[in-house]
Amino acid sequence: MAFDISHTRMVAMRVREQLLPQPEFTPLIIACFQMNQTQVNAAIARLSQTDASAMPTQKVATVNRKLAAVSDLLADLAETIDSTIAQTTHEGGGSGDSAAHSDDCHVQATPKDLSDLPAEPIIALSDVSTIGRFKSTARHFTNAVRPLVRRIRLPKAIERAGVSGVVQFDDQLSDGDVMKAMWVVEEGGEGGWGEVADTLRFTEPFGYCQLPVTDFLALPRFCAQWMLVGRYVALRRPTGQQDGTLQLFRNNNEIRAIRNEPGFTITPNPPLPQPSRPVHPLSQHPFTHHAKPHDPPVRSRIVWQHGVGWATAGVNDREVYASASSLLKELLLCHREFAVGGFTYSPTVVVDRSVRGGHLERIMTRSRHTALDGCSDVLTSEGANGACGQSHVLTTSADPFITLMYFVIPPVNYQDVHVTTTTSEAPAAGVPQDAPFAHRFPRTAAKVRPVLGPIASIVLDGQPR
Repeated sequence: MAFDISHTRMVAMRVREQLLPQPEFTPLIIACFQMNQTQVNAAIARLSQTDASAMPTQKVATVNRKLAAVSDLLADLAETIDSTIAQTTHEGGGSGDSAAHSDDCHVQATPKDLSDLPAEPIIALSDVSTIGRFKSTARHFTNAVRPLVRRIRLPKAIERAGVSGVVQFDDQLSDGDVMKAMWVVEEGGEGGWGEVADTLRFTEPFGYCQLPVTDFLALPRFCAQWMLVGRYVALRRPTGQQDGTLQLFRNNNEIRAIRNEPGFTITPNPPLPQPSRPVHPLSQHPFTHHAKPHDPPVRSRIVWQHGVGWATAGVNDREVYASASSLLKELLLCHREFAVGGFTYSPTVVVDRSVRGGHLERIMTRSRHTALDGCSDVLTSEGANGACGQSHVLTTSADPFITLMYFVIPPVNYQDVHVTTTTSEAPAAGVPQDAPFAHRFPRTAAKVRPVLGPIASIVLDGQPR
């Protein structure tokens, strides 16, 4: 009788769920085991002929981890089988500590046999649900889960998720919390923790948090993950004054940012501004064409007001952002730019999208989540009046200053793009204040030119459009 993998898994799960003594060594399970063993051997043979350097590092690490775990489990299984046979042979009809004989001479396991199952390889190999079932059934699993997950599995999950050095968990996590932490990190879905890691790294150059941060679910995954870490991102001024944290709150069916107040609600997957206009300035609406289900577009009224701090704009002034992570990054920039200050702005230059081979056209129509070459990040939003804006970050934490470029398409004239640069670079010594922006801020100009390419001379040098 032939069995496919889905049938094998179904049988295995049924055994795991029941965790009851079996009246005999079930031929079905043995057949499934032998079939899976054959398939694994064939897969390993193919793997040995494959160039591992061409594979994603995360996938190679996953295969290695599972191979090691299964190898340990097989060794323990062989030892258990040999021990069972030896015990049955020597004890004959007598009763032992871990076996009894039924009337038909089959060896019948007692519940004590669960203590013979090796905790470490099973915890390393099984999914979160299976570990939960073992944990609630066998005491030695309960005792083993927290130290094994905290010491072995959780660090490996953090590494595979790409958040090493960005996120870590407290050593004193309780048994329940360590299971939650493992689930949150491992069940990341498409994209994993990528957006959370990028947004946390984005905060470090501004001095808003120190990495790694230490520490659900009818929410977009990014929002659920950020609820764990957002309270560690403190929006602090150089004077020490703190303007809140970049925290997300759950209030019934609402998600709120910075403050747990109604006006600070962010709305995932909102109606897009001016949906009835005949042609979007970017042809296909970028927020739907490039949408990420786990990090969706959001609407917000949160603004920074001089002399007031965080406030909410009018109902008719709501902006929609390309993603929840884009909104949080925009709020960070807003605080750094207006609360902390120290930025200088270039004159705004209006450039036709089609000039110089359409370089600007390609910038404005690419994915809202892909930074330009030479940039570390991109943030995108659209106003209630239909104006479209992109903010490109040209610097990283390794740079001594911060430089941003803004590209804005006004709500009426879709063909022109307003280009502005802002920087915290100190003006060059000895250069007059009325000199061109590129002369006063040469290091900023050096970063801007490669990004602007053929239109750099228009924006920076004043050449005709």
